[in-house]
Amino acid sequence: MSLARGFSLIELVVVLVLAGILAALAIPRFTSTESSATWYAEQVKAAARYAQRQAVAQRRNVYVRVQSNEVDICYDSGCTTPASFLSLPGTTSAYILPTPSGVTLTAMTFWFNSLGQPSGTLPSNIAGHPITVEVETGYVH
Repeated sequence: MSLARGFSLIELVVVLVLAGILAALAIPRFTSTESSATWYAEQVKAAARYAQRQAVAQRRNVYVRVQSNEVDICYDSGCTTPASFLSLPGTTSAYILPTPSGVTLTAMTFWFNSLGQPSGTLPSNIAGHPITVEVETGYVH
């Protein structure tokens, strides 16, 4: 009688299935902070584009205020009153983007004039992702 050495095919398949299930559950947890930061940077870019469009449409300054815990858009530099906040498109709620956990921001305020040109401290990155606001045109990319 000979002794069989190694693993059977069934044992190998079971181990591979278990490894695949563990990988499917574990990999999203490792990348969730990075995907949140990427998503948030895109949301901030969209907010800046919206602020520029509103500045041109309403022929007034529109401010984008970046804080450590949120990004908001308003009509005055301090965003001091609830009436000074721009509303989300199609709603009456204020345009405020809360910062997801694990994402850090540098506080700054910039604004667009009635021609859509930016002023103030223009961002170079949001949540570690590059953002560019063209000085002449105000184009956000």
